Amino acid sequence: MRTLIITILVLVMVRGTFAQKEGQQLVDSLSTELAVSKEDTNKVRLLATLSYEMSNINAEEGLKHGQEALKLAEKLNDLYGMGIAHLALDRCNYHLSRIPETIDHALKAKMIFESLDNEKKICEAHLSLSVVFFFIDPVVGRSHLQSASSLLQGPTDPAWKVKAMSRLGNLFRWYGEVDSSRKYLNLAIRLGVENRMNGEVNLAKSRLGWLFYDLNKWDSAYLYKLQAASYMKKAGQIKFWVEDQNFLANTRLNQIREDSSLRDKYLKEAETYALQGFETATKIGYKNEMLLASQALAEIYKQQGKFDLAFRFLDSAYTYNQVVYGSAEINKASILTWKYEQQLKEKEVELLKLRNRQQLTLTIVAFSSLAILILVVLFVIRSRRKLNKAYHLVSRQKERITEVLTELESTNLKLETSNLKLADANLELETSNLKLADANQELEAFSYSVSHDLRAPVRRIEGLCEMLSEDYENLLDDAGRDLLSRIAGSTALMNTLIDDMLKLSRITRQSVSKAPCDISEMAKNICKDVRQNYPGQEMTCMIQEGIIVEADAHLMQIALQNLIDNAFKYSSKVERPEVIVKCEMQDSEMQDGEPERSGARRSQMQDGKIQNGKMVISVRDNGVGFEMSQAGKLFTPFQRLHSDEEFKGTGIGLATVKRIIVKHGGTISVESEPGKGTTFSFTLA
Repeated sequence: MRTLIITILVLVMVRGTFAQKEGQQLVDSLSTELAVSKEDTNKVRLLATLSYEMSNINAEEGLKHGQEALKLAEKLNDLYGMGIAHLALDRCNYHLSRIPETIDHALKAKMIFESLDNEKKICEAHLSLSVVFFFIDPVVGRSHLQSASSLLQGPTDPAWKVKAMSRLGNLFRWYGEVDSSRKYLNLAIRLGVENRMNGEVNLAKSRLGWLFYDLNKWDSAYLYKLQAASYMKKAGQIKFWVEDQNFLANTRLNQIREDSSLRDKYLKEAETYALQGFETATKIGYKNEMLLASQALAEIYKQQGKFDLAFRFLDSAYTYNQVVYGSAEINKASILTWKYEQQLKEKEVELLKLRNRQQLTLTIVAFSSLAILILVVLFVIRSRRKLNKAYHLVSRQKERITEVLTELESTNLKLETSNLKLADANLELETSNLKLADANQELEAFSYSVSHDLRAPVRRIEGLCEMLSEDYENLLDDAGRDLLSRIAGSTALMNTLIDDMLKLSRITRQSVSKAPCDISEMAKNICKDVRQNYPGQEMTCMIQEGIIVEADAHLMQIALQNLIDNAFKYSSKVERPEVIVKCEMQDSEMQDGEPERSGARRSQMQDGKIQNGKMVISVRDNGVGFEMSQAGKLFTPFQRLHSDEEFKGTGIGLATVKRIIVKHGGTISVESEPGKGTTFSFTLA
């Protein structure tokens, strides 16, 4: 128990000390802490962490620290320390292209952490195995990738989760699963920014650059990698910086094929990136990056016409290609040998335990092991023959790649022509949009002018009717007086229509000035005023407290006035009329065509949906309601669902409400059923 407590305290101390440090700064801090540390358990963790971080800076040095950590952990019988030491050695050996050793350490780490039931470290081991098996056996590699993905859901430590999601996103890219790759890399960036993990954020951006590169989106790939490279250089993350330099060089080469006007500039930049990558990779012994830099430089000097340099780097690329990729078949055979050696070691342990009792079994196992070794040797010889065939196959593939590149250049030329045509089409579309905007402005001005100019003749008709009524009423019979009364009523209705049209036109042109607006208090005052229009009825008005929104108070006053006035009007003929104003949060996306609810159907009047997480304000009454099949007419000016004899109105109010809500960037919807009332709901941006 005492040992467990000390281990936990050490882990907390290490995490707290180095949480905000990355790259060379972290390595320096670990080295300083290691020099003064006296607790052996603490030394194991410091050495293992130092080894892991050094894998991206100097893998050979990292290997020494990892071996020292493993040796000390075995001496202390520190199972957790042995596990993290194996993980660190796994990373160092991988960067040094030592595949069998990489798998050996990753599998041992996995077995140790499975016995400790440590999901985070088991996940890391699966990720490491997925990386190495991608080159050896992709089927096995994918199974480890899926195991890591399922384990990622458990732990909640954000610092660990950012690193794991970034590696997972990168591996999904390796295995061709673009959507999963983009998902995990974006999650890593978002969570890394929240937790100020600049190193992991830039590493995820670097990997996102690779994804865009695979999708032939060169500009986006270049920007992400350039940003990441700048950070990696400052942080001392040499391996990642070298990778980024080679990547930037190859990206510029691809951009030349798309835009030849910048050819000289891009070639010069590509040469600088590739030379920096080659020189640094040579110093720290990263063979794969030396290969990529040599290939890029050979192509750059070829395009510059410097054929001596191009040939020299092409020869280097061929040499490093044999070292990195030519050893793939040998690595496969070596892995099989390694597996048999592991089995042999297990047999030797068993034989040591049974030496005194099972001499006969010892002899049989020894001969069996010898036979296995002979089979392995034969298998290696056969694999080497296959390797020679593979070299010839690579040569033929190079010729095929040259043909494909020629076809690709032709395709790129056609694509450039298509892009020019598309640009012309976009220009025409912009011109059409400007003309449409001018037409809409003229239409609104015309509507306002017509409404304003109609007012004068209508008022003259109204005045003439009053004069007829005052001066000639005794001369008219009952039929004449009835006609005069109808003319006066129609004139009053015309005045009302003109006023509503002017209001609608003003609202269309009015700009929105948002400020905190108390909807609850506004609704109370409106209900108090509207209730006076129905003196003979006991009407209930229930308003939820504390509805505060960012909106234009004047426009919201007009919208609520129309909605509440409608609610009072269409519920005035029921026995116990009531109006309810409330607010709720919309948790799930609602779309047209959703299942019926409580016998009523939902009709969305804009965009077909209300966005998730928005405040929804509703005005509800228990009035006459209507059939939802007629809902499409509601927000159109002058369209009414009831006759003037049933309920007075002009059909402008709801059209005004919708324009106010749309000007606020919101949506409005209605829900109704005959005899059961109507609910208007709206959101604001």
